[in-house]
Amino acid sequence: MANFEQSYIKCLEGRYANTQVYLTFNPETVTFSKGVKWTKTSKPTSDNPDMDFGGGQSGTFKISDITFDATLPTLLSETGKQGSALGGSITTDIEQLVRFTEIDDSIGQEPSPPKCQFVWGQYKSYQVYVQNVSVTYELFDSSGKPLRAKVSVDFIEAEDANTLPYQNPTSRSMARKVRTVLEGETLDWIAYQEYGSAAAWRHIAETNNLDDPMDIHAGQVLRLVPLH
Repeated sequence: MANFEQSYIKCLEGRYANTQVYLTFNPETVTFSKGVKWTKTSKPTSDNPDMDFGGGQSGTFKISDITFDATLPTLLSETGKQGSALGGSITTDIEQLVRFTEIDDSIGQEPSPPKCQFVWGQYKSYQVYVQNVSVTYELFDSSGKPLRAKVSVDFIEAEDANTLPYQNPTSRSMARKVRTVLEGETLDWIAYQEYGSAAAWRHIAETNNLDDPMDIHAGQVLRLVPLH
């Protein structure tokens, strides 16, 4: 049977430090978002408002429709998967995800929820907080015990990703290459695929002299060089 890398969410500090919540099935979609703040000031003498730059905003990403399923314990065991679904339950892992959103008074002088990290094989996200956990239970046994659920998790960066070392250990040894932009692709998504970190969009933009990183189009060819 082919090898696979099972993704998980790991707590980095506090009372749950090093606790890992394994996803029964790896996510099909991961959505990244990074923005800046602009304030519009209307002028009676102009058709267009003045635009005042208010700084960057924290990056976010979302893992949608993660399936936790305890109806296939034999299959999960045979494929070597980890997680509470292996024992016929999904509530332990889901409850732990919710705990990652709660204040932990063992963290420093100003208690807060713990920093976490999403890990999938060699990819490790920057440090994040779990901002929101949304759960839809889809199947129960005769006693009301949940057997299957769809879970979406929202993360917000805990530190500026641009000040952190890139987490993909292979990224610094990449050979120079080119990539043709496909319909619907964004620079941060290409950075995630090529370098293992969405924060590397700036590196791609600088390499290709992109004045507006949002203005890329299908068919455009981008040069990709190793990170320095």
